[in-house]
Amino acid sequence: MAVIVSVFGLLIGSFLNVCIYRIPKNLSIIYPNSHCPKCKKEIKWYDNVPVFSYLILGGRCRYCKIKITPRYLIVEVLTAILFLSAYLKFGYSIELFSTVILFSFLVVIGLIDLKTQYIYDVTVVPLAILGLIFSYFTLGQSPLLSLVGFLTGGAIFLTIAYVSRLVYKQEGIGMGDVKLAAAIGAFLGWRSTVMMVIVSVVFGGVISLTLLLMKKKGRKDYIPFGPFLVLGTVIMILAGDKLSGIFNPGWNN
Repeated sequence: MAVIVSVFGLLIGSFLNVCIYRIPKNLSIIYPNSHCPKCKKEIKWYDNVPVFSYLILGGRCRYCKIKITPRYLIVEVLTAILFLSAYLKFGYSIELFSTVILFSFLVVIGLIDLKTQYIYDVTVVPLAILGLIFSYFTLGQSPLLSLVGFLTGGAIFLTIAYVSRLVYKQEGIGMGDVKLAAAIGAFLGWRSTVMMVIVSVVFGGVISLTLLLMKKKGRKDYIPFGPFLVLGTVIMILAGDKLSGIFNPGWNN
Protein backbone atom coordinates (compact mmCIF):
# COMPACT_ATOMS: atom_id res chain seq x y z
CA MET A 1 0.00 0.00 0.00
CA ALA A 2 2.87 2.38 0.80
CA VAL A 3 4.21 1.97 -2.75
CA ILE A 4 0.79 2.70 -4.22
CA VAL A 5 0.43 5.84 -2.11
CA SER A 6 3.91 7.01 -3.16
CA VAL A 7 3.22 6.45 -6.87
CA PHE A 8 -0.10 8.25 -6.48
CA GLY A 9 1.81 11.12 -4.87
CA LEU A 10 4.14 11.32 -7.88
CA LEU A 11 1.17 11.48 -10.25
CA ILE A 12 -0.59 14.15 -8.21
CA GLY A 13 2.70 16.05 -7.97
CA SER A 14 2.83 16.17 -11.76
CA PHE A 15 -0.63 17.76 -11.80
CA LEU A 16 0.34 20.19 -9.03
CA ASN A 17 3.15 21.42 -11.27
CA VAL A 18 0.53 22.38 -13.84
CA CYS A 19 -1.40 24.29 -11.18
CA ILE A 20 1.72 26.09 -9.94
CA TYR A 21 2.56 27.22 -13.47
CA ARG A 22 -0.93 28.13 -14.70
CA ILE A 23 -2.79 29.63 -11.74
CA PRO A 24 -0.63 32.80 -11.56
CA LYS A 25 -1.12 33.22 -15.32
CA ASN A 26 -4.90 32.86 -14.94
CA LEU A 27 -4.91 29.84 -17.26
CA SER A 28 -7.10 26.73 -17.13
CA ILE A 29 -5.50 23.88 -15.22
CA ILE A 30 -7.36 21.36 -17.38
CA TYR A 31 -7.02 22.58 -20.97
CA PRO A 32 -4.91 22.58 -23.09
CA ASN A 33 -2.63 19.60 -22.55
CA SER A 34 0.85 20.19 -21.18
CA HIS A 35 3.23 21.73 -23.70
CA CYS A 36 6.68 23.27 -23.86
CA PRO A 37 6.51 26.99 -22.96
CA LYS A 38 9.07 27.81 -25.67
CA CYS A 39 8.39 25.68 -28.77
CA LYS A 40 4.73 25.02 -27.80
CA LYS A 41 5.03 21.33 -28.73
CA GLU A 42 2.57 19.16 -26.84
CA ILE A 43 4.26 16.91 -24.30
CA LYS A 44 3.50 13.28 -25.10
CA TRP A 45 2.47 10.91 -22.32
CA TYR A 46 5.80 9.07 -22.42
CA ASP A 47 7.59 12.37 -21.79
CA ASN A 48 5.28 13.20 -18.92
CA VAL A 49 5.95 10.25 -16.62
CA PRO A 50 6.79 11.67 -13.18
CA VAL A 51 10.52 11.72 -12.32
CA PHE A 52 11.58 9.18 -14.96
CA SER A 53 10.83 11.35 -18.01
CA TYR A 54 12.70 14.28 -16.49
CA LEU A 55 15.76 12.13 -15.80
CA ILE A 56 15.70 10.36 -19.18
CA LEU A 57 15.42 13.66 -21.07
CA GLY A 58 18.14 15.21 -18.95
CA GLY A 59 15.82 17.94 -17.77
CA ARG A 60 15.28 19.31 -21.28
CA CYS A 61 12.48 19.52 -23.84
CA ARG A 62 12.67 16.68 -26.35
CA TYR A 63 12.14 19.07 -29.27
CA CYS A 64 13.77 22.47 -28.64
CA LYS A 65 16.15 21.28 -25.87
CA ILE A 66 15.27 24.18 -23.58
CA LYS A 67 16.23 23.47 -19.98
CA ILE A 68 13.27 22.49 -17.77
CA THR A 69 13.28 23.86 -14.25
CA PRO A 70 14.11 21.18 -11.65
CA ARG A 71 11.06 22.43 -9.73
CA TYR A 72 8.99 19.87 -11.64
CA LEU A 73 11.11 17.02 -10.33
CA ILE A 74 11.23 18.47 -6.81
CA VAL A 75 7.45 18.93 -6.58
CA GLU A 76 6.77 15.38 -7.74
CA VAL A 77 9.19 13.85 -5.24
CA LEU A 78 8.07 16.18 -2.43
CA THR A 79 4.41 15.31 -2.99
CA ALA A 80 5.20 11.59 -2.94
CA ILE A 81 7.10 12.01 0.34
CA LEU A 82 4.24 13.98 1.91
CA PHE A 83 1.66 11.41 0.81
CA LEU A 84 3.77 8.54 2.13
CA SER A 85 4.31 10.37 5.44
CA ALA A 86 0.57 10.90 5.77
CA TYR A 87 -0.05 7.21 5.10
CA LEU A 88 2.50 6.15 7.71
CA LYS A 89 0.83 8.51 10.19
CA PHE A 90 -2.85 7.73 9.58
CA GLY A 91 -2.95 4.46 7.66
CA TYR A 92 -5.72 3.87 5.17
CA SER A 93 -8.39 6.18 6.62
CA ILE A 94 -10.49 9.28 6.07
CA GLU A 95 -7.73 11.24 7.84
CA LEU A 96 -5.31 10.09 5.13
CA PHE A 97 -7.70 11.26 2.41
CA SER A 98 -8.23 14.69 3.97
CA THR A 99 -4.52 15.10 4.74
CA VAL A 100 -3.30 14.39 1.20
CA ILE A 101 -5.84 16.89 -0.12
CA LEU A 102 -4.60 19.49 2.36
CA PHE A 103 -0.97 18.73 1.49
CA SER A 104 -1.73 19.05 -2.23
CA PHE A 105 -3.22 22.51 -1.77
CA LEU A 106 -0.35 23.56 0.49
CA VAL A 107 2.30 22.57 -2.04
CA VAL A 108 0.60 24.69 -4.70
CA ILE A 109 -0.05 27.66 -2.41
CA GLY A 110 3.41 27.64 -0.83
CA LEU A 111 5.35 27.49 -4.10
CA ILE A 112 3.16 30.06 -5.86
CA ASP A 113 3.60 32.43 -2.91
CA LEU A 114 7.35 31.83 -2.93
CA LYS A 115 7.48 32.67 -6.63
CA THR A 116 4.93 35.49 -6.94
CA GLN A 117 4.52 36.67 -3.32
CA TYR A 118 0.78 36.26 -3.75
CA ILE A 119 -1.81 33.81 -2.44
CA TYR A 120 -4.78 33.36 -4.76
CA ASP A 121 -8.38 33.07 -3.57
CA VAL A 122 -8.92 30.27 -6.08
CA THR A 123 -6.66 28.12 -3.90
CA VAL A 124 -7.51 29.16 -0.32
CA VAL A 125 -11.31 29.45 -0.62
CA PRO A 126 -11.83 25.83 -1.80
CA LEU A 127 -9.33 24.71 0.86
CA ALA A 128 -11.33 26.38 3.63
CA ILE A 129 -14.58 24.85 2.38
CA LEU A 130 -13.02 21.38 2.23
CA GLY A 131 -11.67 21.83 5.75
CA LEU A 132 -15.14 22.58 7.08
CA ILE A 133 -16.58 19.59 5.20
CA PHE A 134 -13.93 17.12 6.35
CA SER A 135 -14.25 18.32 9.95
CA TYR A 136 -17.28 16.06 10.40
CA PHE A 137 -15.00 13.07 9.94
CA THR A 138 -11.62 14.27 11.25
CA LEU A 139 -12.43 16.54 14.19
CA GLY A 140 -14.50 14.20 16.29
CA GLN A 141 -17.68 14.77 14.28
CA SER A 142 -17.80 18.38 15.42
CA PRO A 143 -17.78 20.97 12.62
CA LEU A 144 -17.87 23.58 15.39
CA LEU A 145 -14.22 22.75 16.17
CA SER A 146 -13.39 23.36 12.53
CA LEU A 147 -15.22 26.69 12.51
CA VAL A 148 -13.43 27.79 15.70
CA GLY A 149 -10.12 26.76 14.13
CA PHE A 150 -10.99 28.76 11.01
CA LEU A 151 -11.75 31.86 13.09
CA THR A 152 -8.67 31.33 15.29
CA GLY A 153 -6.23 31.13 12.38
CA GLY A 154 -7.76 34.12 10.66
CA ALA A 155 -7.95 36.23 13.83
CA ILE A 156 -4.35 35.56 14.88
CA PHE A 157 -2.90 36.55 11.53
CA LEU A 158 -5.24 39.49 11.12
CA THR A 159 -3.90 40.75 14.46
CA ILE A 160 -0.30 40.16 13.37
CA ALA A 161 -0.96 42.03 10.11
CA TYR A 162 -2.49 44.98 11.98
CA VAL A 163 0.33 45.18 14.54
CA SER A 164 2.94 44.91 11.79
CA ARG A 165 1.47 47.86 9.92
CA LEU A 166 1.06 49.85 13.12
CA VAL A 167 4.58 49.29 14.44
CA TYR A 168 6.70 48.95 11.30
CA LYS A 169 4.57 51.15 9.01
CA GLN A 170 4.67 48.48 6.32
CA GLU A 171 2.88 45.29 5.33
CA GLY A 172 4.56 42.30 6.93
CA ILE A 173 1.63 39.90 6.68
CA GLY A 174 -0.78 40.11 3.75
CA MET A 175 -4.46 39.24 3.60
CA GLY A 176 -3.53 36.14 1.64
CA ASP A 177 -1.68 34.87 4.72
CA VAL A 178 -4.73 35.64 6.86
CA LYS A 179 -6.98 33.63 4.53
CA LEU A 180 -4.50 30.76 4.37
CA ALA A 181 -4.19 30.60 8.17
CA ALA A 182 -7.99 30.52 8.43
CA ALA A 183 -8.27 27.74 5.83
CA ILE A 184 -5.63 25.67 7.62
CA GLY A 185 -7.43 26.27 10.92
CA ALA A 186 -10.53 24.68 9.43
CA PHE A 187 -8.55 21.45 9.08
CA LEU A 188 -6.64 21.56 12.36
CA GLY A 189 -9.07 22.86 14.98
CA TRP A 190 -8.12 25.69 17.31
CA ARG A 191 -5.55 23.98 19.55
CA SER A 192 -3.39 22.69 16.73
CA THR A 193 -3.87 25.97 14.89
CA VAL A 194 -2.35 27.90 17.80
CA MET A 195 0.67 25.59 17.83
CA MET A 196 0.91 25.77 14.03
CA VAL A 197 1.14 29.55 14.27
CA ILE A 198 3.91 29.31 16.90
CA VAL A 199 5.91 26.86 14.78
CA SER A 200 5.42 28.96 11.63
CA VAL A 201 6.46 32.19 13.34
CA VAL A 202 9.57 30.56 14.84
CA PHE A 203 10.70 29.14 11.51
CA GLY A 204 9.79 32.37 9.73
CA GLY A 205 11.74 34.45 12.22
CA VAL A 206 14.84 32.25 12.14
CA ILE A 207 14.97 32.01 8.35
CA SER A 208 14.21 35.71 7.85
CA LEU A 209 16.94 36.68 10.32
CA THR A 210 19.37 34.35 8.59
CA LEU A 211 18.62 35.93 5.20
CA LEU A 212 19.14 39.39 6.70
CA LEU A 213 22.47 38.43 8.29
CA MET A 214 23.62 36.88 5.02
CA LYS A 215 22.48 40.07 3.26
CA LYS A 216 20.28 38.05 0.91
CA LYS A 217 17.38 40.27 1.98
CA GLY A 218 17.16 43.85 3.22
CA ARG A 219 15.09 45.12 6.15
CA LYS A 220 12.47 46.52 3.79
CA ASP A 221 12.36 43.50 1.48
CA TYR A 222 9.18 41.44 1.57
CA ILE A 223 9.58 37.80 2.55
CA PRO A 224 6.50 35.68 1.75
CA PHE A 225 5.09 34.02 4.86
CA GLY A 226 2.93 31.45 3.10
CA PRO A 227 5.74 28.86 2.86
CA PHE A 228 6.28 29.10 6.63
CA LEU A 229 2.57 28.49 7.24
CA VAL A 230 2.82 25.46 4.97
CA LEU A 231 5.87 24.18 6.84
CA GLY A 232 4.25 24.76 10.23
CA THR A 233 1.12 22.91 9.14
CA VAL A 234 3.01 19.88 7.83
CA ILE A 235 5.01 19.69 11.07
CA MET A 236 1.86 19.96 13.18
CA ILE A 237 0.05 17.21 11.30
CA LEU A 238 2.95 14.76 11.20
CA ALA A 239 4.63 15.49 14.53
CA GLY A 240 2.41 17.88 16.48
CA ASP A 241 1.62 15.38 19.21
CA LYS A 242 5.32 15.30 20.11
CA LEU A 243 5.96 19.05 20.17
CA SER A 244 4.21 20.28 23.27
CA GLY A 245 2.53 18.87 26.34
CA ILE A 246 1.01 22.27 27.03
CA PHE A 247 -1.37 22.39 24.10
CA ASN A 248 -1.39 18.61 23.51
CA PRO A 249 -1.83 19.24 19.78
CA GLY A 250 -3.09 16.55 17.46
CA TRP A 251 -5.25 15.99 14.43
CA ASN A 252 -8.33 15.16 16.49
CA ASN A 253 -8.13 18.16 18.86
